[in-house]
Amino acid sequence: MLIELSKYSLPPALGAVATLGLGLFVFLNNKRAEPNRVLAMMCLAIFIWLAAYAIAYSTGNDQLAILCARSACTSVAFVSLFFYHFAVAFLAFERERKYLRQGYLITWVFLIGFIFTDLLLNGTHRYYWGYYSKAGVLHPLYLLITYAMWFRSFYLLFASVRKESSPEIRNKIKYALAAFIIVAPCTVDYLPKYGFEFYPFGWTFVVLFVSVMAYVIVRHRVLDIEVVIKRTLQFAGLVGFAAFLMVVLPKYVLPLLGIPRGLAEWIGIVAVALRFDWMRGRLIDLTDRYLFQKKYDYKELLKKFSEEVLVVLDLKQLVQMTVQTLSEKMKLEGCSLLLLNKDTRKYELVAAKGTNGHPLVVFDEQEPFIALLKETYEPIRLDERSGKLRLPSSVSNRVKPLKAEWALPMEARDNLIGVLCLGKRKSDEEFSKDDFDFLQPFAHTLGIAMNNAQLVEEIKQKEVIEKQAVVMAMQSDKMATIGTLSAGINHEICNPLGIVKAQCEAFLLDAEDGILIGKSQQDVLERTSNIMRVALKQIDRATAITQKLSNFAKPVKEIRPEGVSVQEEIGEVLPLVGHDLTLQKIEITTEIAPNLPRIWVDRKQLQEVLFNLIRNAAQAITPPGTIWVRAHAEGEQQVRIEIADTGSGISPDKLEKIYDPFFTTKDPGKGTGLGLFIVRQIVERNRGRIAVESAVGKGTTFFLDFPAAARTLAAV
Repeated sequence: MLIELSKYSLPPALGAVATLGLGLFVFLNNKRAEPNRVLAMMCLAIFIWLAAYAIAYSTGNDQLAILCARSACTSVAFVSLFFYHFAVAFLAFERERKYLRQGYLITWVFLIGFIFTDLLLNGTHRYYWGYYSKAGVLHPLYLLITYAMWFRSFYLLFASVRKESSPEIRNKIKYALAAFIIVAPCTVDYLPKYGFEFYPFGWTFVVLFVSVMAYVIVRHRVLDIEVVIKRTLQFAGLVGFAAFLMVVLPKYVLPLLGIPRGLAEWIGIVAVALRFDWMRGRLIDLTDRYLFQKKYDYKELLKKFSEEVLVVLDLKQLVQMTVQTLSEKMKLEGCSLLLLNKDTRKYELVAAKGTNGHPLVVFDEQEPFIALLKETYEPIRLDERSGKLRLPSSVSNRVKPLKAEWALPMEARDNLIGVLCLGKRKSDEEFSKDDFDFLQPFAHTLGIAMNNAQLVEEIKQKEVIEKQAVVMAMQSDKMATIGTLSAGINHEICNPLGIVKAQCEAFLLDAEDGILIGKSQQDVLERTSNIMRVALKQIDRATAITQKLSNFAKPVKEIRPEGVSVQEEIGEVLPLVGHDLTLQKIEITTEIAPNLPRIWVDRKQLQEVLFNLIRNAAQAITPPGTIWVRAHAEGEQQVRIEIADTGSGISPDKLEKIYDPFFTTKDPGKGTGLGLFIVRQIVERNRGRIAVESAVGKGTTFFLDFPAAARTLAAV
């Protein structure tokens, strides 16, 4: 016949079931670990204790009540022993084993006393809630030894907290110590054995103790108070749901519908079996949504953040935003990012927040940690505990400097471009499956964003390098050109110096030969003044040439446009090339329209363009030949400069390529192929346009169009 549970017997019955479930959970989590086995045995003893009293509270049979009372008291004797055994195993105090063996011996003696004598248990009390055991004459001795084991357990934990140097281990022991303090009020259940009539509720503290220690064993960390509340509420909801289906429904509801009591009980059992998982899911959803909604807001915030990162193209800003946002929104102790350096093929730490990471952390592509992420693209737990994928112990030391709890792969285009390392939560709560269902796609999004930012950075670096290369090529080409002009420049400088030297030597020779004797002072002074005037004129001529060469050789750091006279700038350039072209029997003819408007350009860059085009024209001519430099206005808004030659011309198939970098029509070793490329860049940078016409065997003409200075200023 089924025992009908009363309102007093139902709470210990539910506690018994819950404790047994926790014991099985801990045992199955790790059967080989001694703390797991001991806690499982403790849970079994508590189950017998609470289940026996639940029956005693519900029965009216004296003999059955006494049997249940003896069973309950016997199991309670082992609960105290298992408390002690658990502390020894949890702290790994091997020297305490000899005292533990003595405790087992004493407890077995108590077991015999409870079962076969009335010395420890002498009948039962009949209270308003039901039958309860009555203390025997030796029961105080039993209490003394039970408390001694409990106090010994408490002392071992307390001493370990003071001696332990590792903060993490000390934290675990503190939590176990707190659990032992929680269980202390359960001793009130002994008072009714001595005739004090009040409902024994101390077993609730034992169940709470078991719950806490189960978590400490399985998770090895301190539980956040919100998690305690949430799981307690979920457990209470499940218990209430089961109690309704198994007790209230068959006893009070279904009989009203005419369903027999036995069938109604089976309906309740089947209903619990079918709807248990559904109810569990609903309770989790409800507690998360209504009681812990603020806590899970980070997912919504990170969803928005994942949309924002896709448009951030500054890599440095992106990595800092990522670790900052994740640390703050997920309440992490630390967060760090490893990114692949495409040049070294190593994964380097680029950003870190909190305790995570070390500046010198670098991983090769071939290292097992990286290889494992590449192979699986699954999150890896870094603290050697079970997870979606456990890190082999062979590489655990290698990743310790990261000080992270989880590593998530960041992929883009089927490549592992980085690793997102998450530290533990400040609340010490575990990352759940629900967290990873969100975090994995989030890491993938980050991978795409990081890849985009890297590509943009590479493009920027390439542009900078190209600009530097162009500037260097321009300067190199210019210096090479100056080298080719050295003979002409030497002539232009040496001629004035030669004239000065000749004048001075002639004066000195006349003085030595006595020609100046008899000359009046006025005649000598006049001749000396003439020599000085000639010398100054020739020195000014040489100085002008060297100044032009110096100005031409200086690199242009930035564009400084101004109103420039085309006629004056052509006059500045021609002396640099005129003598060399005269030696080559190449004539330069200028045709500059009068009253030509000024153009708005950088003076030095215009000189460079003219110089390069005149030099190219000369190189295309087989002497003798002619180069024309013309300039005229195209209306009031534009000035055109033409540089034409009687050279060999350019074929149509090559004409389209002349502005391409490193393309040249000259013989190998006689040109870099950068001259016209640079010329076009300079012209366009000064808001001008360049065009060309050429006929093979007849010559080539380049057209330069620049805006007039007045028009440009008006536009500004």
